[in-house]
Amino acid sequence: MLSLTPMAQAVDTQATVSGVFAYSISQFDGDVSGTDTDAENNASSVRLRAQASEDGYSGFVVYERGLDRFNSASVNTEQQDFVREFFGGIGTRYGTVSYGRRSTFYKQAAQKIDPFYDTSTAGFNGQFANEGGGYGLSNLSNGFVSNTVAYEAPVLHGLSFHAAAYLNDNGDAQAAAIPGTNDHDDYAAGLLYQDADRGFAVGVEYLDINSIVNNIVGADANVVFGVNKPAQSEAVRVYGAYTLDALSLGASFEQIDVEGEADARKYMMLSATYAVVPKLRLALSYGLLDDVVPNATINPDGIDGDGFTAGAFYEVFENLTTYVAGRLVSLDSGDDTSTIAAGMAYRFKAGLTP
Repeated sequence: MLSLTPMAQAVDTQATVSGVFAYSISQFDGDVSGTDTDAENNASSVRLRAQASEDGYSGFVVYERGLDRFNSASVNTEQQDFVREFFGGIGTRYGTVSYGRRSTFYKQAAQKIDPFYDTSTAGFNGQFANEGGGYGLSNLSNGFVSNTVAYEAPVLHGLSFHAAAYLNDNGDAQAAAIPGTNDHDDYAAGLLYQDADRGFAVGVEYLDINSIVNNIVGADANVVFGVNKPAQSEAVRVYGAYTLDALSLGASFEQIDVEGEADARKYMMLSATYAVVPKLRLALSYGLLDDVVPNATINPDGIDGDGFTAGAFYEVFENLTTYVAGRLVSLDSGDDTSTIAAGMAYRFKAGLTP
């Protein structure tokens, strides 16, 4: 018998587990900061993603947890293995909307430019860091933000648009009770144009930071708009990348206009990588900071200066990469620093049967 009832389309479900196990040994030397030798985890994490799709619509959840508990410089407590990302959303032909804790678009742009991101070379302030962006990127290029409402538009002729609101969960009463806080929200927007055939991409990211948090009470050092964030400010990043055969070039320029400061803070990073052979890549980067005011929690003498980084990445076998790298940072304050690091990273991804 012929049925005129349309068959229900099956729901497509997918689940994956992925992550990275990364570790390094490094030595840091500073004229003022002193010498330190460390064996450190470099942003190791495990990530789960589950998605169900039907008729052009999808729902998804992402959960990523860091594996920081056994860093030599960390207290051995479960709190060190913090949740990096935990968000969910809905995708349609008109774009994707999500809510939760995640990396910012501003940070994701920086990761595309810095070949030494999440290695044990000197961090954004010229001091030792075992993860995050290098010297030449602001601290807004690091961390994760809770209460993120994000929208990502479909790509149209290579052009994509995204926007986000970072909701401050301080209520009126809490903001009034804790000096130095408020209950304002932060906002972001960005544009990215990519031409895969010609091998280039160019983009701009904007942040409007209105919230004020107390850097002692209830602050989370891993939240980008928490400890060491600029006060109420506006940040703009212009960046681009170009790839020609084995050569890749990148550039990022940030201007952060902080309320109450006479001059806008400026950050610049230039980078290049070259594949000598398919398994061996050489990498260089140059960073410049200007008009970044002194901050007692970072460096009371200021962190303006410039830095040079060189390194090599070798793929031992699929998914396992080793590296050696060195960074020299010359701070205008006189505290020149240097870091030498050697490390490895194993990345994996596997499907899970529902």
